[in-house]
Amino acid sequence: MRTKTDIRFDVQTDPSQVMDALLAVEMFSEWSPDFTDARVATRDDEGRPRRVFVTVSVANSPDMQVWEFAWSDNRMSWEVSDSTRGIKGGGFFEVTADTGSSEVLLHVEQYTPTPLPGFLLKRSVRKSYETLVENFAAYAEQFPEAETTYDLV
Repeated sequence: MRTKTDIRFDVQTDPSQVMDALLAVEMFSEWSPDFTDARVATRDDEGRPRRVFVTVSVANSPDMQVWEFAWSDNRMSWEVSDSTRGIKGGGFFEVTADTGSSEVLLHVEQYTPTPLPGFLLKRSVRKSYETLVENFAAYAEQFPEAETTYDLV
């Protein structure tokens, strides 16, 4: 079943901080409800992740995938180049400056060979991405402090 999701949302920080949060692909599991692991295999000439091994929960079971990334100043895009469950597709985050914040567009197209009725799959996928967007916005607004902030006792 092929699904397509587009969600536009605001993040209350500047675009460079949003892109920095996206560059930290090893931290996907911090803000994505479906990711359990992400490991960078290769980086481009500027040190940005190029090929990443990810483990994603699909219908409550793990799928090991290989993602190929492409980067620009305001866009992170990916394509699934391999999947143990036959999932194909890709997507992007596109970040633009807004007054005092950033506007982000998440676009995802994927093919999942799951024998579920279309409306159930689409509803489940949409709900998962809405949770991802909410979590990512909160994560990006506090990035990188979330990694290095400690409470003093």
